[in-house]
Amino acid sequence: MKRIRAIALGTFRESVREKLVYVALLFGGILLASTWVLSPLAVGAKTKVMTDVGLAGISILGVLTAVMVGSVLVHKEVDKRAVYVVLTRPVSRFEYLAGKFAGLAAAVLSMAAVMAVLLVAMILLAGEKPDGALFAAVLLSGIEITVMCAVTVFFSTFTTPILTSFFSLCVFAAGSLSGDLRLFAQKFGGAALSRIMDAFYYLMPNIAAFNLRHEAVHGLEWSPGETAWSVVYGVVYAAVVLYFAWLVFRRREFA
Repeated sequence: MKRIRAIALGTFRESVREKLVYVALLFGGILLASTWVLSPLAVGAKTKVMTDVGLAGISILGVLTAVMVGSVLVHKEVDKRAVYVVLTRPVSRFEYLAGKFAGLAAAVLSMAAVMAVLLVAMILLAGEKPDGALFAAVLLSGIEITVMCAVTVFFSTFTTPILTSFFSLCVFAAGSLSGDLRLFAQKFGGAALSRIMDAFYYLMPNIAAFNLRHEAVHGLEWSPGETAWSVVYGVVYAAVVLYFAWLVFRRREFA
């Protein structure tokens, strides 16, 4: 555990130093500030506009940052031969990957937390009080980011940064649409297509399970139980993806 913590801390510092993180934070601040300026155009819906744009910004920027920063984590160390030094020490490949994932996730989630605090502050300044749905939506966005960190680390174990980014974003898009595609196949497709889409649905991450934005924006009822299951699902999915990343990485030869 100490070795994982040490690698995670180093990865966290390295990720925080990446300019992309600060660009994402700056963009998020501008995004929320622009929402504050433009929201008076939506009469009586200032808080709704801020909440909708703010939550969308946390989710989208968090995922993009996880993919763009995470895609170079392993490849950069292999290219600079730094990974050889690490793995010659009493550090297993599992500990190396787990530390890389933990450091990346901590860095991106810290960025998302700063944006969430900014969003809550803007809502309070607008004279409104954040409700439980908002905090649940932020929590699920964090789980979504964690899952995408695991997916990015998986692809980074065997391909280039450009392909890692491309594949990770494809998984995110597919996970966002898998539920609709499955429903379409059940209604209009045959038995074979339905089975294929069922397999596709369970293989891809169910991104829709992490989206509570509609309930948070419109003040609708939400289920804490379903939210808890979504958290458990995201954690388990990330763990399974990391397991397969380890299976790939442990067979990789460094010459």
